[in-house]
Amino acid sequence: MHIGLIVTLVMYIVFFTFQALYIFIPLLTVKGKRFSSNKHVFEQGISVLIPAYNEESVLKNCIQALLHVDYQKYEAFIINDGSSDQSMKLLNSLLQLEECKRNKANVLEHKEIKGVYQSALYPTIFVIDKENGGKADSLNAGIELAAYENIITLDADSSLDVHSLRIINEAFVDKDVIAAGGMVHIGQAFHGDYTNPKARFSINHLMKFQFMQYLANFYLYKITQTKFNALAIISGAFGVFKRSVLLEVKGYRITVGEDMDITMRIQRLIKTKYPHKKIIFIPEAVCFTEGPETFRDLFKQRIRWQKAFIDCIMIYGTSLFRKFGFGVSIFLLVDALMLGTLTAFPTLIIPFVILLSGSGAFLALMLFLFSFSLGVFQSVVSLIISHRLGHSFTRRDKFRLSYFVPLEIVSYRFLGVIFNTFGTVAYFINKNSWNKVQRVGRQHQTYGEELSGSEKVIPILQKSKKTS
Repeated sequence: MHIGLIVTLVMYIVFFTFQALYIFIPLLTVKGKRFSSNKHVFEQGISVLIPAYNEESVLKNCIQALLHVDYQKYEAFIINDGSSDQSMKLLNSLLQLEECKRNKANVLEHKEIKGVYQSALYPTIFVIDKENGGKADSLNAGIELAAYENIITLDADSSLDVHSLRIINEAFVDKDVIAAGGMVHIGQAFHGDYTNPKARFSINHLMKFQFMQYLANFYLYKITQTKFNALAIISGAFGVFKRSVLLEVKGYRITVGEDMDITMRIQRLIKTKYPHKKIIFIPEAVCFTEGPETFRDLFKQRIRWQKAFIDCIMIYGTSLFRKFGFGVSIFLLVDALMLGTLTAFPTLIIPFVILLSGSGAFLALMLFLFSFSLGVFQSVVSLIISHRLGHSFTRRDKFRLSYFVPLEIVSYRFLGVIFNTFGTVAYFINKNSWNKVQRVGRQHQTYGEELSGSEKVIPILQKSKKTS
């Protein structure tokens, strides 16, 4: 048998093994919600950090979600990273800001803070106004000023579910948990108010693709990787960390992918110093993010993600297995690097390789159909897990899904080849370029419909005495 064909078939077997794990581990282990919004669990303090650079189009929605969370002992910092738009003016008009003083840890470096402000209307919300230094720099400033040990990091276009903080609080009762990722949903795929968002599928195909991809990436991949202690990235859109751990690893590094970088450094800390500690995924804790609405913005976002991955491979690749756990090392090297990058989406490419090798169209067709079936199974299992975790779909949406899933597998998934290839090449051309995605605040008309046509944030929280 031709050597190229043997290599291809071996890679396909490896690929199938990982994909089967992503199907059967969640299907067999997730029977329902592990954590709930139990109000009888003692409330630990939580600090929410929200970096914002020119995000005036989404800030209202983010604040509105904060005001709806069913939790008392929390504080939220919106970190204005030298925005050149009207972000500070908008924040002041929504929150009625008053200057205040906060204690600093004086451990992490960051750009100059011009002022710290507290809302006169909602005393749990603060604004840090600082010189521009990037997302990592902003997070470091927030960590410095945070008062609580549990820290949540959010993107400005992320909106917390009403029960998310209570669920995180319950998960972090386990003292061995030092970091966690929450579930991120595409906000445009939901409608209704903040207390009862409902999934809907009357959206364009690009948004449907992102919605289904997020389901698989979180419900299948992250659940499986957590079982093997192999979680290599806590999404920057919704992460939870112990403040003491963030200070110990010297905060965030200025890089194009600060979320994967900080996760890798915490994994290294676990391997080398705290083997009993762990990073988990909490699918019951949910936030809603605004997905890119044009292919151009989607391209920029995914190129940045791939550059972040390559950056971490370049930095930490030589120390895998030695300074990182076996699970993290295997999943990164084999699944993410070899299968996800070097072979550029083998589930679609391998049948064509076999066909060109002269081994016959029948074998190529069989492998393609096998890969296609894997894709369908993964999408179906994603929806099953979603249902088990409390997200239901209408009969009409189930019909929409039934014809979109096969279409997505043979069309939109080809985008992975483009993203991974261009992202890898772009890293070696200009690894530090950010390529900011344009935000339009679309969730104002979907998940946050009640904000439409209003410039005023609805006062949900009780006003209380301000703290300094």
